[in-house]
Amino acid sequence: MKRNLKLLTSLLVVFLFMSCSSDNDDNDKDSILLGVWQTSEVTTEATTTFTLVFGDNNTGLSIYAIETNTGEETSSLEPFNWELNGKVVTLLDTDVSGNSYEINDDGQLELTGSAGVVVLDKISNDYSDYY
Repeated sequence: MKRNLKLLTSLLVVFLFMSCSSDNDDNDKDSILLGVWQTSEVTTEATTTFTLVFGDNNTGLSIYAIETNTGEETSSLEPFNWELNGKVVTLLDTDVSGNSYEINDDGQLELTGSAGVVVLDKISNDYSDYY
């Protein structure tokens, strides 16, 4: 009887651990991407900043800003939806031709195109200032 009780208890524990092992896999995968990603280019004429904000419900913002050496600032903002498949991030609903990024081995977002490689670093997990 003790043997049967131990076997039943062991099986129950195994089934409990198996049943909740993958409940939050999609949310965990997406949480890597959620936050603010940015790259900047500084020249003698201007500083150009490109920011991608990835928020909940697969929504995001693309922000392009230029500040000239005279202090003049211009910027544009475009909302988008996104999806993450493995390490490939695709921006949906955008007019930009290069809309697929890959998370590289260093944890950066990387876009490779005809103009070269654009690499964005994650600067914050907190995207609440943008929504």
